[in-house]
Amino acid sequence: MGEYVIGMDIGGTNSRLAIFDTDANFIDLGYWSGLNHEGMKGSYTQLEDELEQFVSQVISKNGITMKQVAYSALGVAGVDRKEQHRIVGEILKRLGFEKFTLTNDAYLGIPAGSRTGTGICAINGTGCTLAGLNKKGEMLQIGGLGTLTSDKGGGRYLGERMAIAVHNELFRRGEPTIMTKLLFEKLGITSKYEYVEKLCEKIYEGSFSIYTSGPMLFNAAKQKDNVACNILREIAASYADGISCMIEELKFPKDEELYIVLAGSVFVKGEDPILVDSLKEKLSGDNPGYNLKFNLLNVPNVAGAVIWALNSLKGNNGYYDKVCGQLKK
Repeated sequence: MGEYVIGMDIGGTNSRLAIFDTDANFIDLGYWSGLNHEGMKGSYTQLEDELEQFVSQVISKNGITMKQVAYSALGVAGVDRKEQHRIVGEILKRLGFEKFTLTNDAYLGIPAGSRTGTGICAINGTGCTLAGLNKKGEMLQIGGLGTLTSDKGGGRYLGERMAIAVHNELFRRGEPTIMTKLLFEKLGITSKYEYVEKLCEKIYEGSFSIYTSGPMLFNAAKQKDNVACNILREIAASYADGISCMIEELKFPKDEELYIVLAGSVFVKGEDPILVDSLKEKLSGDNPGYNLKFNLLNVPNVAGAVIWALNSLKGNNGYYDKVCGQLKK
């Protein structure tokens, strides 16, 4: 048997690789940029090249070879469909991964945030995805394909909704919002007639990012801005409806604890609690009788990959505290 397990969280913004020994002792944690093939100019070819560099860098630094790795678990952004799973799985085999579990990165939040190893993870970070896993091992993913799956969440969505709200106030008789003042200050403008031109200019030159402008929306909500608060309530309702559907589809029993793990920077770092509080309120009201346990994830998603690898190797679920304790943020 190999001496180590590898857990990888491969996201759209950043990626992490953790090495533990088979007794769940921490060895190392490596970092890389986002490796979602959907956002790469070179697609799968670039993914394979960078993944090979990343893995080689971390294992060689620790004097480890892939032959010494007993099991790996990888959560990969952009693995939403069977064909994507097949292609990325073939890449992993070429890179020397022999025994491994490959899922979408949203699933990693379940072992990272649920003591039972089952439940539902709602990701609200770079993107927006729901993932569920029940005791039978049945899995379900909802969302992750943007407008095609009616995703209401993720950094880009928040930024776009903020920009739309400002445009609506300026040119469509929309409700006034504090976000207009905040965005004008960010863009360095004073006239509404400069808005579209300057917004596009700064986005294209890279000095302003829609993806990371969500904190301005939370700032407005913190000041009780009605438009910002309603956007966050709408996002919460969308997540709650998806989670409720997943509870039904995976037939989670009412007589057991059901962990709802909230992960991603928008959930975890949002300055105003209205998003999380609204989601909890709607979900609890829509699912009476369920013993819902909400967990705002305070360990990196890669902890879930390590736990998954150890559980797969050892056949039990006894590593939660030890792994999370060594990787806690």
